[in-house]
Amino acid sequence: MSQRLVDAASKALAARTSRRGFFRRAAIVGSAMVTAPAAYALRPVTAYQALVLPADCPPGSQCRGGWTEFCCVTTGVNTCPPGSVIAGWWRAEGSNYCGGSSRYYMDCNEADCGDCGCGASGTCGNECVDCDCHCMHDNCGLWKECCTRFRYGQCNNQIECVGPIVCRVVTCVPPWEWDSTCTRTDARSDVTRFHDSACLHPPLAPYLARPAIVRDHSWLLRDTLSGGAPNRPVFTLGADGDISLMGDWTGAGIATAGVVRGARTGIDGRANLSWYLRHVEGAGQPDLIFDYGAPGDIPVVGDWTGNGVDTVGVVRGNQWLLRTRNSTGQPDISFTFGEPGDIPVVGDWDGDGRDGIGVVRGTTWLLRNTPTAGPPDHTFEFGDADAIPVVGDWDGDGIVSPGRFADGVWQVTNRLTSTGPDLTFEFGQAGDEPLVWRRLSEPVVTS
Repeated sequence: MSQRLVDAASKALAARTSRRGFFRRAAIVGSAMVTAPAAYALRPVTAYQALVLPADCPPGSQCRGGWTEFCCVTTGVNTCPPGSVIAGWWRAEGSNYCGGSSRYYMDCNEADCGDCGCGASGTCGNECVDCDCHCMHDNCGLWKECCTRFRYGQCNNQIECVGPIVCRVVTCVPPWEWDSTCTRTDARSDVTRFHDSACLHPPLAPYLARPAIVRDHSWLLRDTLSGGAPNRPVFTLGADGDISLMGDWTGAGIATAGVVRGARTGIDGRANLSWYLRHVEGAGQPDLIFDYGAPGDIPVVGDWTGNGVDTVGVVRGNQWLLRTRNSTGQPDISFTFGEPGDIPVVGDWDGDGRDGIGVVRGTTWLLRNTPTAGPPDHTFEFGDADAIPVVGDWDGDGIVSPGRFADGVWQVTNRLTSTGPDLTFEFGQAGDEPLVWRRLSEPVVTS
């Protein structure tokens, strides 16, 4: 049989049933995800032979169950992979994974159905997307990928048609603080409350720092502390006057891009700073948008509580106003440190999993281990007064230490003492905006 005929047959057998209509008739939100999706399988040939389908697996294996695999098993980080969007969510209670609070499960659906329509289901078939139903990593001991056509529909409703569910994100962060398109329309299913994986609990210590630069709204990232060209996909985000930053906004295991608008001049008559944060790697529109701070404030981000989530803050003169959630509101932590005109820096200076604060005054660094008022715990000289301060865990020991960037040259040290650089490399050029990012390196494959 020719490949063309196989493709045609595959399309004819693709899933077309609307599960949304069935669940409406069932009228029990909690049972929605208990029902296994219909399995449509055609034994593949040629290029598709490597795929292991749910029907290929023995009875009782995980892949034959009704669930889609965690995104962190797919990619190594607990966020939607590029090319997918959150299309809906449900919550589970009673797991204790979130300290007694709700645990949220978010479906990441393929974002682009091409020219296909969806009808009432809001989802298109696998023939419309580059996403074939199979066991994750072709392992019967894992849940499946791209097999379930369903959307709860609380998120990204501006996208009329999405594809099957690629993977799912599990978090203690409410969906409406993850993606601004998500509503609070409730759905609950406690059946999944103990579904878990080691990759959902990444270490709280910073991961090995990696360099990034922003040039004319283009983001260029490298995987290693070395000179050379960008070796991650280049993408654009931001507008003239924005301040660029990166953080792990949801504890997903990756620092992703964000920009703050209005900080430098209060452009367009803004009364507030607007934050535009991406939770997915690479190109795309901001996932979370909210206001916090006032024109003239210096934006900062850090893990102020030690829970693995970076949240926002501003420095106003020498007053630090920090939020413990990525949302509009009043500061949760407020104190004074440093002097007006200092350059603020944030990092885990003692390796306790919680970020401290600091300032750079000329070539003098004054660092405090906790986000509180008080004298510095570390004072030393490093750098050039004309260079841009950067900080990162350069050697992977869990302790953040200083660096500097000038005219494309990075110089970093692994010590919190007056010293010269331990490593020097070239990445970028004069006029670039230097940033530091981090990522869990590999997918977590379990059986």
